Amino acid sequence: MKIWKPAVAACLLFVASCGGGGGGSDAPPVQPDPPRPTVVPQQWGPLPPEPRGPGEVVPAPFTPEIEVANAGVAHTATVRASVPFAWGHVTSLDGLAVAGSPTAWHVLQRWPDGSVRVAQAQWTQALPATASLTLAVGNGTTLVGPFAPNPAFAAGLPELGSEVRDRFGVRYAAEVDGAGEVLQETPLVRVRRWRTHHRAAPGVGIDRDFLSSMFYVTEFRDEPLVVVDWLLGNDYLGADDPNNSSDPDLYPLGAVDVQSAAFRYRNADFAGAYRASENGIGLGAPGAGGFTVVPVMGATYLSDGQTRRYRFVLYRDDPTASPAEQLQQRIAAGVRLLTPVRTLATRASWRATHALGLLGGPGQPPSDAVSRAANEWNSWNGASHFGTWGTRGDPLVTGTTGTPRNHPLSPELAHAVQSRDLRLLVVLEQKAWIQAARPYHLFGLRVGQLDPVLLWSGVPGPQNLSPESFGRRELRQQNRYANYRSLANGGPRAHGFEPFDVEHWSTDLLFDHWTVSGDEWAKEELRQLGESLRGVLRPNGFYTSETLPARAEGWCMQSFVHAFLATGDLRFRDAALDRVHGIVDFDRVKTGPYRAVQVSGSDPRTGWPQPHEFYMPWQHGAVLYGYLGAWKFFGDPLLREICDDASYGVAHGWVRNVSHPEFGFVTEGLRYYVPVSYRGQSVAPSVFDGSHPIAFGDEPLGGAHTFLTAGLLMLAETSADPQRRLVAQQYGQLLLPPLDDDALWNKWFYCAPATWNP
Repeated sequence: MKIWKPAVAACLLFVASCGGGGGGSDAPPVQPDPPRPTVVPQQWGPLPPEPRGPGEVVPAPFTPEIEVANAGVAHTATVRASVPFAWGHVTSLDGLAVAGSPTAWHVLQRWPDGSVRVAQAQWTQALPATASLTLAVGNGTTLVGPFAPNPAFAAGLPELGSEVRDRFGVRYAAEVDGAGEVLQETPLVRVRRWRTHHRAAPGVGIDRDFLSSMFYVTEFRDEPLVVVDWLLGNDYLGADDPNNSSDPDLYPLGAVDVQSAAFRYRNADFAGAYRASENGIGLGAPGAGGFTVVPVMGATYLSDGQTRRYRFVLYRDDPTASPAEQLQQRIAAGVRLLTPVRTLATRASWRATHALGLLGGPGQPPSDAVSRAANEWNSWNGASHFGTWGTRGDPLVTGTTGTPRNHPLSPELAHAVQSRDLRLLVVLEQKAWIQAARPYHLFGLRVGQLDPVLLWSGVPGPQNLSPESFGRRELRQQNRYANYRSLANGGPRAHGFEPFDVEHWSTDLLFDHWTVSGDEWAKEELRQLGESLRGVLRPNGFYTSETLPARAEGWCMQSFVHAFLATGDLRFRDAALDRVHGIVDFDRVKTGPYRAVQVSGSDPRTGWPQPHEFYMPWQHGAVLYGYLGAWKFFGDPLLREICDDASYGVAHGWVRNVSHPEFGFVTEGLRYYVPVSYRGQSVAPSVFDGSHPIAFGDEPLGGAHTFLTAGLLMLAETSADPQRRLVAQQYGQLLLPPLDDDALWNKWFYCAPATWNP
C-alpha cells in the first residue's frame, strides 16, 4: 500500500530515467499524446429525479424560459442568453427562437450523444425601463449566415491599442492590426481576438518587447458599438531552447515593475470603461497620434504568468440613423456600461434539463431567497475588495478552511437561479474575471503526457523542479532584467494571488460564468487551466504520479471535465481517463470493507499512536462530484465503480450509539479519520476509541461530512449495483438535514437530486 507523502517540496522530484534535470536541448523532445478510442456512454448519467436505466423512456421535451432583466432606461439591444436543453432532446436549433423574435444560436455545450446541452440565444429586443421579462423558447425563425457589421463600422472598427511604461518611464506601445482571429460568429454577433506586444522606439528602454496585450472584440449587427475586453499580460510561454525563434512569446520576461498602463483608442464617438471606479480606471485624455489614453494602473508590477482584464464599450454614430435614433443608441451604449442587461434561464428550466454545472441543480429556493440574495449582493458590492488587484471576494489562498472555491455548483450562480436576483451574476462574473490575476498564464501552453514538464506553481517556480522550465531557469540564473524589478521583488508574488493546490483545484467559477455568458475569454481560461492541470498531474516521475488525497483526485477530475466541455478537446478526457486507469485504480484500495481512493500514513493530527494508516470518508465527497461528472460525460464504467466504492468507506467509518465527551450521546455519526492499520496490522475503526475520543470533525453529521450528502444521493440514483444504491441512499439521507431555509441555500445540499430536494 502506498503512503501519501506530506513533504511536497522534498517529493516533487523528477526521476532521472524520465528525462533528467537538465532541460534545454538535453530534455526529451515534446511527445504527442497516444491516440485513444472514443468512449461512448451507455447510460444517461446522474440525471435526477428519474433513474436512467436501459430501456427507460426519455421524458417529454421541456420548454425553456429565460428571464431578461433591464435595470436601466428603456432601450433596444441585442440580447444574449444561455438556454439549457435536456439530453437527447435538441439535435438541431433550426426553427427555434426566443419569444418569436428572429434568433441566432451559438452552441456552448453538448451532451455525449451530440445533442445540445446549452446554447446561447441571440436576438434583438426592445427593453422597457427597469423591467424584467420572462420569455419562452419555441418555434420561430432561426437566423443563419455570416455576420454583417453595423453600418457604423462598415469601414472598419475604431483603432485600438495599449501602452505601458517601465519603472524608468520608457513608453512601450501596442496596436491592433490585421483581421484578427474569429472565435465565434452568427448573423447578429461576432467575436474576434487580437494578440500583440508592447515595444518602445528602437534603441530605447529594455532590449525587447515589454508585456503583451490581448483584445477580445465583440461586434453587433444591430448596435453601433463594440465591446472590448482587454487583457494586459505577463503571459509569455517561454522555452528553454527557443532555437532562435522570432516569436516573442518564447522569451519570458519575469515579474516586472509597471510605472503605468493604459488603454488607447481612436475614431470612436464615445467610449467608457465598465465598472471604472471598482477597477481603478481613470479618465481618458488626449494622447499621441489622436488617440485617447485611458489609464488603468500605476506604480505596480505584474508577476510572471499574471494578467489583468478590463472591459470598454466604444460607440460610433450610425450614419443611416436619424438624430433621434442616434440619441437612443447612445443611451443604449451607456446602459451597457452602467447597468448591463442580465439574462438567466429560469430555475425550472435548469432543473428540468439538468444542464447546470456537471450534475444539475439547484433545488427549491428558501422562503427568504430574495432577502438572502439582496444581503449577499449588498455585502459583496459594499466590501473593500475592489481596485486594481482587489480580490472581488475570491480568496487569495484558495486552500482555506471550508473549501470556499469547491462545490458541485458555485453558490454565486446557484443563488442567482434560486432567488432570480440577477445582480448575483455580477458577483459570479467578477470572481471569474479575477482568475486573470492568478499566475497561470502561459500563452499557447500545450502539455503532452510524456513532456518533461511540472507546473506545480502555475508557472515553473524558482525551485526549477520542472526539467523543461520554459526559459525560467536561464532567466533566473542570468538575472536578466534585474533593474526592472524593484517593486516586483519587494511585494508578494502575483499580489498574493496563489495558484491552486491540488486538494483545492477549482474551475467552478470560470465554468459557471462561461455557461451563462458564452464569454470567450473564460473558455480560453478553461483551456489554459486544463493544460496547467495536465502539467500538474504528471503520469510518471513526480510526486503527483501517485494517487493524491481523495479530494485532490475528485476536484481535479471535475476540472478536467469542465475543460473538456468548454473546448471539446479530447486530450482533457484522455488525460483524465489515463490517470484513473493507470494511477488511481492501481493505487486505490479495491477490496475489503472500506475501499478508499487513498490511504494516508501517520499524522499527528489524529492523536493516535504511531505508526498508523487512515483514510477520510468526507474527502470522497469530491470524488463523487468529480467522478460522477466524468462518468456522465466520458462514459467509462470504472468512474462509477470508484464512486460505488466510496459508499463502502462511508459505511465502514459510521458509528452509532456512542458516548462522546464533546457531543454527548451520539446516535448517528461519521468518523473524520478512520484507522485501517496500526504497526503494520489491519485494525477495526474502533481500535483507538478506548484511549482517544472519536474524531467527528465539527459535528457527528455536520461540517466536512456534509460534502458527501448530494453526491451520495446522486449515487443512489445512478449506481448499477442495487446494494450500493441502498447504502448510498441510507447514508445520504442520514447526512441530509431537514430542508429548512438555511439548508436549501447551502452548497452541499442544493444539488441534491429532486427526489429529496425538488
